[in-house]
Amino acid sequence: MESIAHNQTKLQVVTPVLRTLFASSTSILTTLFSCLLIFWLLSTKTTKHFPNVHGNRHFDAPIIGPSNALLARWHFFRHGPALIRRGYTQHRDSFFKVSGHDILVVPPKYLTDLAVLPPEKLSVNAAIVELFQRLPAITTVIADHSLQARMVASRLTPSLGAHVPRLQSQLRTHLPRELPATTSERWVSVPALALVRRLVHRGATAQFVAELAEDEAWLATAIAYSENSFAHSLLLRIFPDWAKPLAALCLPTGWGVGAALRRARRRLVPLIRERRRREAADVDYVRPDDLLQHLMDGGGMDDDDDDNATVQRLMVVYLGAGPSTMIAIVQVLLDLCAHPEYIEPLRQEAIQVLRRGRGGYSRQALADMKRLDSFMRETQRLSSPTGLGLHAIVRESVTLHDGVVLPEGAHIQMAVHEIGMDPDRVPNPAKFDGMRQYNSRKRPGQGNWHRKQPRLRFFSGLVLTRSIEYTTTSENNLYFGYGKVSCPGRFFADQNIKMIVSNILIRYRLRYAGGATERPKNTTLYDVVIPDLSTLIEFKLREDASEYNF
Repeated sequence: MESIAHNQTKLQVVTPVLRTLFASSTSILTTLFSCLLIFWLLSTKTTKHFPNVHGNRHFDAPIIGPSNALLARWHFFRHGPALIRRGYTQHRDSFFKVSGHDILVVPPKYLTDLAVLPPEKLSVNAAIVELFQRLPAITTVIADHSLQARMVASRLTPSLGAHVPRLQSQLRTHLPRELPATTSERWVSVPALALVRRLVHRGATAQFVAELAEDEAWLATAIAYSENSFAHSLLLRIFPDWAKPLAALCLPTGWGVGAALRRARRRLVPLIRERRRREAADVDYVRPDDLLQHLMDGGGMDDDDDDNATVQRLMVVYLGAGPSTMIAIVQVLLDLCAHPEYIEPLRQEAIQVLRRGRGGYSRQALADMKRLDSFMRETQRLSSPTGLGLHAIVRESVTLHDGVVLPEGAHIQMAVHEIGMDPDRVPNPAKFDGMRQYNSRKRPGQGNWHRKQPRLRFFSGLVLTRSIEYTTTSENNLYFGYGKVSCPGRFFADQNIKMIVSNILIRYRLRYAGGATERPKNTTLYDVVIPDLSTLIEFKLREDASEYNF
């Protein structure tokens, strides 16, 4: 009876989360029914009936939780963080498995081994394809190519500074529209996700497809694609690999992804052709400095198939940039409401930084918001987006530094959240200390927190303090990956989070609705951590907001 009650409670929590993530609210009941029906039809299967699709079976490591494949997945769905914590506590310096044989968790002592492996041996793309079970609307352009990742790293990231004025102008226009009834005398309650969803996707569009930054229909298409894709990946994870193709066909989230991609192609393919026509006809034509143009330039051929592939690559970047950035901003806002003592120091830092030099927002100004960097990193550490990271598939067997061999086909990850909560690595890890990273600069050498941390690095002409940057990857901060498996879009996310949060801090007061003071608990689905997306935050325009025209 306890198990049944627990499952019902979990579904009650998950249902509104998935409903929020779905582009179509009418799909939720059909989706849950499809999942439960397929799960019941498959429930008579046992581990011995599963084909050997992973190299993990060839690797001897303890399984944390049930070994039966279906029970293991269901148990991991319900208790993912607890299973990972138990595995890390018991096997900190050795391998273990969770979700049956699905995931081989690698101890952090092998981080350097993995960080230098080329994609021919350790493939992140293959892991993404597996995650989305080869859903054509997502994985077709990922399986054999990394063009979108290369363009983000080599073209979009170096040009981020040039986009800052446009993004700030956009925020100045649209943030008041998202909070239309807010005045200096009146608090207005807004669901946390509702506030940031459109701001994030609109900001992404300004950098991805400049012409469509104010196009409401396109905004809806981008949101539908990214949120349906995110929900689809979560729903598919409960099924065994041999059943995922059937499950993918039954889930309305997959239908939603396909429909959004078709709308995107109808809108963008003519735009791509018009850009090419204008460039061919006008010697003075200036190419737009946006991701779509970079993908067009990198794609090569001009035929219809390539145009469709260009659109799909762009939408895959929306998937990478949308849900993760939205959730990160919501988590920061929730922590600001839970720890209001940080609001004024962070606000004053932003104001002082923006008044320096020529004044206003710039890439350097954002880099100089060190206290905000520290606060964002602490939020990320305690409410990490996922308990596991560095997800990759071994494409060729790999021999590690001590002779351990990872077999071909192994699906590996690392317990990134537990590493960030390890008291041997992070002092007093359970405490929220928004200035932990900021103050750590004054205390070099404490524990392992500073080990192997270069003091400075250079990026696009900026001088950054590596030890506290939100985008820094290190042996203790693996949320964005590490080495060759680092997230190429983390600088884009950093810029958007800082711009939205700092604009809110400068112009608005904020607090939990109804006088609440306790932070709402996160929801976990497998190892994925999602804030309470229904939480209401109250905003009130500051009396001096008009004085800061940055």
